[in-house]
Amino acid sequence: MRPGSGCRRATGRLYPAVAIEQLHERESRASRRRADGTLDDDVKRRAFLGLGLAVVLLGPEAVARANADDWERIAHAWSYEITTAPDRSALLPGLLSDLKRLRANGGPQRTIAQLSSHVAMIAVSSGDAELARRWFCRAQVAADASGDSHLRAGVMGLHSVEGVFGMHGPGRVLALADKTLAITDAPCIGRQRALSARVRALALQGRKRETRNALTALEEGFERLPRDITREKIGVNGWAEETLHNVKSFASAFAGVDGGEAAREEALRLYSTALWRGPTQVKLHRAIDETDAHMALDALAPLSDAQRKDRLVRLVGLKALDACESRDVAGTAELREALA
Repeated sequence: MRPGSGCRRATGRLYPAVAIEQLHERESRASRRRADGTLDDDVKRRAFLGLGLAVVLLGPEAVARANADDWERIAHAWSYEITTAPDRSALLPGLLSDLKRLRANGGPQRTIAQLSSHVAMIAVSSGDAELARRWFCRAQVAADASGDSHLRAGVMGLHSVEGVFGMHGPGRVLALADKTLAITDAPCIGRQRALSARVRALALQGRKRETRNALTALEEGFERLPRDITREKIGVNGWAEETLHNVKSFASAFAGVDGGEAAREEALRLYSTALWRGPTQVKLHRAIDETDAHMALDALAPLSDAQRKDRLVRLVGLKALDACESRDVAGTAELREALA
């Protein structure tokens, strides 16, 4: 062997490792830059929304002159934010700012009802049931003052379906749903919300036959809905086909009603990529049905801490954990940690 040849071979073996290490470092730097950029964008967006969408959409000088059509557009924009935001609590300052402007300028009761119900939804996601009840009460008062029966049913129906996720027990949810259905016989989003709340409440009580009957009523109601409601895939003002499949999936997971897997496949196929709560719920329903902790972990893996804490996801995740703990399946400890 020539002097130094062994050293050269050893050095040669280091070159790939060094190259890989340098590649990883470049990737890490790029990831940090992307993360910093995302963080900056998120901070800017929060500050932007914190001004209120009235200022964002109309401008600070024009807000005082906003008419009913302006406020309807603002409310519609908020309905998109409330369904897509990774952390609903970030929307609260802006929503409260717009509500303050509405009251100061004698804005329409219709918009006050809508924005107040959005604040209630934030409280539900945060797990603050008492605050949610207060804001749903304020929303209902404004809806009643508007004289619009569809809006009245819409707010009470939203209260009933959101109530499933920790605000109320199944009995109270059923009472709210029945009160909603008594407001109007006309097909509308409020009735559909109430019918879906009935399915979920009955499923949580394990009343399989009644759950199946309630699902039939829900499907019939969906067929009667105006097309503009069923075509609205994002936003609180829509009730699209994927929502129907989500409820069927829930009924299968909690009451053993047939057709759950087919409903899940359809729901996941139809959901907009802008939405995350519904798809995550459906994946967790599957984990409950299959008693599979790894399925539940896969559903939660893409979510941020704020998203995992959202009550509309967390409640279903905890039900999946209960199912897995009852059979002590593999991955249960990891799922418990993920939901801690």
